[in-house]
Amino acid sequence: MARLSFTSENMPTPEEFQQMLTEAMAESNPVEELLELAHELQEYERKYEMRSSEFFERFQRGELGDDMEWIDWAGTYQVFQRLNTSGARSGGESW
Repeated sequence: MARLSFTSENMPTPEEFQQMLTEAMAESNPVEELLELAHELQEYERKYEMRSSEFFERFQRGELGDDMEWIDWAGTYQVFQRLNTSGARSGGESW
């Protein structure tokens, strides 16, 4: 998955950012992105002995607090779900 990261020392101009984003999107591979996200989710599931779907339901109900790792896991799960759903809608298979 393409990642763009910036600090205050290397912040691009809006035009440079748009160009970088366009290039990253052109080079992206949805299948590779799904596999990478699935691997990340498996690591969380192994670490916390909980399926991502169960975690996300509990997280949304406020049962787990707002630890940064919970927020990262929730974000990863949401991106995975969004990519998986958009792939299924565009004629691809859903995971």
